[in-house]
Amino acid sequence: MKDQADDNVTGTIELSGALLHLKWVPGDVVTERDAKTLMKKARELSAGRTLPLLVEMTGLAWIDQGALKAFAGPWPVTRAAVVGTSPVDQTLAGFYTGRHKPVHPTRFFTSMDEAMAWLAEDTPEP
Repeated sequence: MKDQADDNVTGTIELSGALLHLKWVPGDVVTERDAKTLMKKARELSAGRTLPLLVEMTGLAWIDQGALKAFAGPWPVTRAAVVGTSPVDQTLAGFYTGRHKPVHPTRFFTSMDEAMAWLAEDTPEP
């Protein structure tokens, strides 16, 4: 779900039912500009609602400090489930939550099913 302005943005975000779904592919490097563009798109997709966020970060190569700081700020998210599979994914997620203190509850999962169950606890009716 990209438009022309998003062609040079690392990552995609889309509305999937009643949640936002942010996804990167292995090897991606995320910058502050990417973060701000994805957050702007999230605001457009949420249309004034606050929604849970599913983040797939498996194999992410790097995320810069500006992006981490931006993602920790306010955006239309009630809670965020970050899914990864490697110790590096878990380390990045732990650093993000420990250092940047996101304004919304954020948890790391290695299981997509567990992440979705946690998000469902807070998912509004469509």
